[in-house]
Amino acid sequence: MSSYFARRSFVIPVSAPLSAAIFLILTGAAVLYCWYAGISIIKNFISGTVTMQPNAGLGLVLAGVSLALHLTPKRASHSMYPIAQMVARVLGLGLLLLGMLTLVQDIFHVDLFIDQGFFPAPAQTHLPHPGRMSPFTALCFILTGAALTLIDYRTRNGDYPAEYCAIAMAGIMSIPLIGYLYRGLGLVQFASLSEIAPLTPLLFFILAIGILSARPTHPLVGLWTSDAPGGHLVRRLLPASLLLLLLLNFLTEWGERLGFYGGDKISPLNVLLGSSVLLILFCRVATILDREYGVRLQGEAALSERNALLRAVSDNTSDAIFVRDRGGRIIFANPAMLRMLGKDAAEVIGRISAEIYADADDAKAVDASDRYIMTHGHAEVVEETVNFPTGARTFYSTKAPWLNDQGDVLGLVGISTDITDRKRAEDALRAHETQLEQLVVARTAEVSELLGHLESTREEEKRAIARELHDDLGSALTALNMHLAILFQQIPGDPEITERVVQVKALLSSVTNATRRIQIGLRPDKLDIFGIKVAIAEQALEFEKYTGVPCAANLPDEDLTYTPQQEIALFRIVQEALNNIAKHAKATRVDVILDDNDDCIVLTVRDNGIGIIRSRSSATTTTTHGLRGIRERASYLGGHVKVASAKGQGASITVTLPKAQERKSDGGDSADFRPETSNAA
Repeated sequence: MSSYFARRSFVIPVSAPLSAAIFLILTGAAVLYCWYAGISIIKNFISGTVTMQPNAGLGLVLAGVSLALHLTPKRASHSMYPIAQMVARVLGLGLLLLGMLTLVQDIFHVDLFIDQGFFPAPAQTHLPHPGRMSPFTALCFILTGAALTLIDYRTRNGDYPAEYCAIAMAGIMSIPLIGYLYRGLGLVQFASLSEIAPLTPLLFFILAIGILSARPTHPLVGLWTSDAPGGHLVRRLLPASLLLLLLLNFLTEWGERLGFYGGDKISPLNVLLGSSVLLILFCRVATILDREYGVRLQGEAALSERNALLRAVSDNTSDAIFVRDRGGRIIFANPAMLRMLGKDAAEVIGRISAEIYADADDAKAVDASDRYIMTHGHAEVVEETVNFPTGARTFYSTKAPWLNDQGDVLGLVGISTDITDRKRAEDALRAHETQLEQLVVARTAEVSELLGHLESTREEEKRAIARELHDDLGSALTALNMHLAILFQQIPGDPEITERVVQVKALLSSVTNATRRIQIGLRPDKLDIFGIKVAIAEQALEFEKYTGVPCAANLPDEDLTYTPQQEIALFRIVQEALNNIAKHAKATRVDVILDDNDDCIVLTVRDNGIGIIRSRSSATTTTTHGLRGIRERASYLGGHVKVASAKGQGASITVTLPKAQERKSDGGDSADFRPETSNAA
């Protein structure tokens, strides 16, 4: 039944029952006002020659209020909706009680003082009381009260008694209405029309329509509002047929009054005209059904074509497609799904996960994923691994909730792609990447060790050359200076010879100074004799002497004891940094700062020049040999370099080295050699 009403497109607006309720309230209130005010003109205008009783007016007001309260939307506040429904049912019970008591008075000829309680009568009035309504009106109020009380009650068969009560009420009131329309004496006597106002049947018809339209989803009203063929037939043919029959009956009576035929011809004419109307209706129904049948055949053909297309897609795809209901049972599985499970359709359709998968943990995981998607109502993409007798398989599944037109979750639709081979390839690729990373790390360590060995070898060669210059060439120059001094003393004081002697002494002093400068550049003796502090201070003084740029060396006060590798690395870094500043920085001030912390050594060289070009500060550049050499020296000793620069605001190079044990190179103990001092220098 719910699927039937889901196809409805024609809906009665809420204004129809609300308008009926308002009209009933206003009409009943007008009747009561006329009775109390004694306005006979208005009373006769409203009710006709036979006046409507005040109890009937009160019942219409109560019925209208109850109907209006039943229209309270459920989305109202939690306290308003239940109270409105409760008050509406209480009013319905009041109407039911009013009609039953009035009917008991008429049947058993007793006075229960119902009429006197509401509308006191003059003392000379005898039974029945003038405020008492007719038996037909009381019966209709009984049906009205039952309908308003049971408006939402539903039987086990899916029927609503309120609908049948409303239809019965309209059927009962159709008797006096037809009697008034056709002036039928038999109907008048049967319905006691002398006690029913002409407006009363019309008001009860409006009340019946309001009760039916208040719940447009109930079966009988749903048939009228349905967009199915039955709804079309009822809406098209029923009003037209009723109006046509009434019109034909009026025409036959009008013809008899004008004397075209006698009264004995009315019945045959009505039968003939009624048969003609029925024939027309049957032909019309047949035409509509034939058209609907043709449309249905076209729809079935289109649906069959779409189903064939969907079947072709689902049967020929390599992805597993399945549909589950709310209980987790599979209601559809394509051949790929059956092949994946290794079962036939009879072993899968209608089964839950625990009956399909061999591993209970896999079944629980699949059910948990499906319940999560159906509970939250949105699609998800999950990766699931399921163990089969042939081995574990991994699936990339797209799952979405299966919804009806009202948005209710009916189950789940899923598409699974087997990505086991791809996962294995990814795992193999990941393993190769790990091996490659380990190989790169190992080769990087080897290269770093080789660079360190080359640096140690180069420093040792520089030390050896410096020692040779100091021991051999320095001693030879000193001896040559001494011999030339003795020789110059024996040469006579000729002015030309004296000038040549001065030139020889100057040349000899220049060669000695050059030899000394080369020796210090190769290996400063103060580094080996006095340590890193003195070496850095001397280097700062040399820089300031040759460039003219002030260079301040900020060094710790305490004595520093580092490994030879750390000392020579720090010294070479200072040399390289100052050399770069002299070439490129255009600075007016340079600071060299050495900080000795508990666990590391921090060396900072900064200037106020033009800054370092971005490409030069990159660790990956191959053209900036100075910075690259600094980084390689620091990296070999386990440290790192930080370069900070801003255009026009100078640059800063910070080198951080850990206080580690001395690293042994392949050169043996040669790195620990300190040259002996010589008086020849």
